Amino acid sequence: MKMYSCILVDDETLAHELIEAHLSKIPNVEVVAKCHTAMEALAVLNQQAVDMMFLDIEMPDLTGIDFLRALEKPPYTIFTTAYSEYALQGYELNVVDYVLKPVRFDRFFKAVSKVLALLKEKEQAEIVPEAGKATSDYLFVKSDYKAVKVLYSDILYVESMQKYVRFHLKGKKPVVSLMSISALAELLPGSRFFRCQKSFIVNLDKIESIEGNQLVLFTGDKVPVSKHLKAELLTRVDRNGLL
Repeated sequence: MKMYSCILVDDETLAHELIEAHLSKIPNVEVVAKCHTAMEALAVLNQQAVDMMFLDIEMPDLTGIDFLRALEKPPYTIFTTAYSEYALQGYELNVVDYVLKPVRFDRFFKAVSKVLALLKEKEQAEIVPEAGKATSDYLFVKSDYKAVKVLYSDILYVESMQKYVRFHLKGKKPVVSLMSISALAELLPGSRFFRCQKSFIVNLDKIESIEGNQLVLFTGDKVPVSKHLKAELLTRVDRNGLL
């Protein structure tokens, strides 16, 4: 079982103890550091890669919000706070979840599950294609009793239709093929395509803008993106660390 690392950032020792108790029930997450200030956490993040961070907001010297804004590439972050009024700022900072103190285990587990799902999506995108998978600039699919060549560069997005998928193509008619979107996601190169929602895969190069929970393509087409996948998507497209 793969282990994922996390750090706790909270000025209250009791908060550390409660989160550690909750994490002890989740077998594949381990605490690598417990920090009482943002500066302690910064020292840890500068020394090692961390998968997720549990971050309090009201802390001395530097708030959790200001700390998160200052990080160029923060870990997947869950706010743990007693103050609900910061929820909107948390959304703007693309935190994965916002959990109010006192932290109940059921709510905590839901938040951690979101992070684990994002981490697994990221791992799948980084996997080098195995032998037998499409490794060129196209793939052939069965459509209307014939084999149709689909260029990766032509794909705008792919839509699931139960047992079928529909390829929406640039300047061409859609192509419908009998396969699951999960199987297709394994074939398409993760460096170019992103499964932004259960029923949609988008070509990252075709995204013109991101508006709320919709991806607007250069053609004007709009594709939905799941809230729990938006942070990962922003990480994928923000090559210069500007978002």
